[in-house]
Amino acid sequence: MQRVRVTVRRSRSFNADATFEVFGNLGSGTIDFVHPMTPRSVALWPDGAPRRGHLLDAHLVLRHLDSVGPDGHLESGHVQSAHLQPAMDVFYDTPAYVFGRFQHGVVMSDGAGNASPPTVAAVTVNSSPTVPQCVTRLGYDGVADQITFSFEPSRFDAISGK
Repeated sequence: MQRVRVTVRRSRSFNADATFEVFGNLGSGTIDFVHPMTPRSVALWPDGAPRRGHLLDAHLVLRHLDSVGPDGHLESGHVQSAHLQPAMDVFYDTPAYVFGRFQHGVVMSDGAGNASPPTVAAVTVNSSPTVPQCVTRLGYDGVADQITFSFEPSRFDAISGK
């Protein structure tokens, strides 16, 4: 079984209240954009100070609190890129998949609920199911040259990954 890691790069182009949700198809072919796979929206800047508007917040301090500076204050040619801005990858790990072609869509949202068009990616998983449990030999038929086994089959639930 294999999990798929969805990686979203946070950068200063996203406001402090930006979130994302991951949607998937569980191998069925069509992505279900009604029911997200993430239990809740994932914050890109969970440690960032929320923006309240120009002159209502600590205007010159926010970047020191690991927030973003989308308004251009105190920027020059040197810091117009993401050179010294805090950035990292935010991850979501899907349930474990056994075999198939799985598609995932990432939808970004801002604090007002405005959603971006989805970014879609596909991955092929080719792995084996878990080993059966409680394998015991029940008997042997010498005439047919057959061994009979009893076992508890491996169980895989694509939704819960168990």
